[in-house]
This record gives sequence, structure tokens and C-alpha cells, in this order.
Amino acid sequence: MTAFIIFQPSVFEAKNVFAQPSDSSAIISLKPGAIELGLAGSMTTVDGSSRATVAIRTGFFKSAPRGLFGIETVLTYSHANALDLIDWEVLFSWQQRLKKSPIYASIAIGGGLRQEHLGSFSQARYPLGLDLGLRAMLAPQAAIRVEHKFRRIRHDPVANFSEHHIVVGLSIFFKNS
Repeated sequence: MTAFIIFQPSVFEAKNVFAQPSDSSAIISLKPGAIELGLAGSMTTVDGSSRATVAIRTGFFKSAPRGLFGIETVLTYSHANALDLIDWEVLFSWQQRLKKSPIYASIAIGGGLRQEHLGSFSQARYPLGLDLGLRAMLAPQAAIRVEHKFRRIRHDPVANFSEHHIVVGLSIFFKNS
């Protein structure tokens, strides 16, 4: 691509015709009505014991005071040795842009159902918790998400316990133009 230099006789100023506008409208943003589809995964090995996890997230966003309101669902599958875990959660979130950057801070609260399968045995548990995260918009249709997930696991036969997860994932957006 060739850039043209335009000389104005009165000011004698050079301008690049292909330059992007410098106003805030050029900043990538998340808009009301957008639909998000995200994917995250992990593989952990400790002393020969491994755990693989994959998560699919979907959600939509509506206008809210000073930000966006979101309703999201997350389906997670984990496999550790002979144990299979399937989590389904619903989260209610609120996100706000950080200053005039393409980064959004978010907070979400929600819970769901965890089915644990070990051989022919099955157990239901109920994760409830809070997510704190950042979403960096790379383009109007793509973002990277980083979150800290805190879950209190209810209905365990021995004791209720807590989990902490750091999740990094990729998202694509529909209807965000």
C-alpha cells in the first residue's frame, strides 16, 4: 500500500491519507446485543496423576448503568484418572471498560450443577461462587479472557469445600459490529 503525501500551500503540512482517526471511536468495544462464544482448556500433571479440562462459554450482553450486564452459561468437562466431572453453570455478570482502553473488567456471580462419575457411581454437587476477570478485545469479533473463579462446592458427602481456578480463554463475538 502506498501512502500519499499531500502538501497544502497555506500550511505546508504533510498528511498520511491512510492514517487511522485518533479519536476514541477507533477503540474496539463490546456492544449491547453482542453474543460471546468462548473456549478454554487446561492439562495438569502432578506426580503422574493428570487432569484435563475443557470449557465452553456462551453469553449475551445488554446495556447497564456504567457498563454492560451479561447472562452467561458455562459447560465444563474434566477428566482426572477414572473420575469424570461435568459442570453446568449460569452466571450473571457486569462488565465495564477500563478508561478508554479495549479492556473490560468483569464480576460475575452464579452457580450450577456438577455431576461426578467414578465408574458406575454418580454424585451431584452444587458449585456456587464468584468470578473476577478481564476481557481484552483484540478485534470487534475476538477477545482474550483471564479470570479468577472462586467456587464453594455444596452437597459433598464428607464436607463442603472451596476451589480456586485461574482461567485463560479465547472468545469470539457475534453481533458486535
